[in-house]
Amino acid sequence: MNAGQAQPLAVVTEWGVRGAIALAALLLAIAVAGAFYRRAILRAQPLPLSTTASVAALASLAAWFSPVLFSSDVYAYAAYGELARLGLDPYVHAAIARGDPLLADANWQWAPSTPLGTSSVFPVCVYGPAFVALAKAIVIALAPFGTLAQLDGMRVTAVLALLACIPLAYAAYRGDRAARLLAAATIGLNPVALWCAVEGHNDALALCFVLAGFALARTRSAAAGAAVVALSSLIKLPGAGAAIALAAVNPRARVGAAVGIAIAAAISMPLLRAVATQVAPHGAYAPAASVAAILAPFGAVPASLFAIAVAAALAFRGIAHLRSARADGWLWLGIAAWALIPNPYPWYALWLTALAAGAPRTRAAAVALLLGFTSLLRYVPDAVATPSPPLAAALGIAASLPLLGALRS
Repeated sequence: MNAGQAQPLAVVTEWGVRGAIALAALLLAIAVAGAFYRRAILRAQPLPLSTTASVAALASLAAWFSPVLFSSDVYAYAAYGELARLGLDPYVHAAIARGDPLLADANWQWAPSTPLGTSSVFPVCVYGPAFVALAKAIVIALAPFGTLAQLDGMRVTAVLALLACIPLAYAAYRGDRAARLLAAATIGLNPVALWCAVEGHNDALALCFVLAGFALARTRSAAAGAAVVALSSLIKLPGAGAAIALAAVNPRARVGAAVGIAIAAAISMPLLRAVATQVAPHGAYAPAASVAAILAPFGAVPASLFAIAVAAALAFRGIAHLRSARADGWLWLGIAAWALIPNPYPWYALWLTALAAGAPRTRAAAVALLLGFTSLLRYVPDAVATPSPPLAAALGIAASLPLLGALRS
């Protein structure tokens, strides 16, 4: 057993051959689940809401018994809550006290060779203050039970949030009952989304509030619903984009979206300051398993220009479809945004899945959902080893293959 396996939660990090075997097992499990997922969303009669929720819960329970994770993010999430509990600022690199086991484990997970008592090496928090407050509440409540319980508390929250997205999707999406059942199944049964929730990622939590806002906008008040959508950015920033999109298609939502974004921006000043002063100036452009990674061996400029060109073509298609009042226009715009991301991790795909739920059984939905599956290849550099430039380019090609579906009308 190596030191990583002795951590409260073992994360596959540069394990070489053992990492490749572990990742292959995950990919195989996701592929098998993906075959059932495809059947579920293509069946003539969509699954009842209770069935979707039950299957999602059972699948989450099964995934919970995986002996390893592939992302260290849950350590950072819990650490942000612990920093807040100690009165420290999670939006700066704080010094890590030797006597705090949770912070010590988080620090080790992100950089095993960094001694305690130095500045933290897990990433500066890029999430909203509402999420930090939730993380703080979880680590305080579970502190008597130890670090593992605190980490698992973050994971349980993510799983429950994804399960809550199922009825919320049914309430949020437009269309007849069958269309809304299909939307709920598209999100709730997605194997990549389920796995990422089990890993503890907070995207499901943010999406939960976005869907609640859309449901409120559809059934009660467009302004109030847009405000709720905008305020979801207090958890994660994509909520602001969702509020802008809602305001673009519904004039009655514009005041609520503007007010919600203004309130969220005012409360999130520490986050915005951290992004501007600590994240952006020190960020390195190192694309992996993405469109940009295809040309990364030739330098950052060709790689970024290629990604921009692909994204522009996809965005042009999305705008054309929106002008033709086609339901998949927003989805093509989402795929265009995906093409710009240098490191599209699997948990980001939940947002594409949510867009696909609004235009299911379209070519755009197929492309978006397949991108979610191929995004699992982003685990390769972290779990196995940094690939050579030719292999990195090949990884980028493999991860981007679903975009070829855009070549057909």
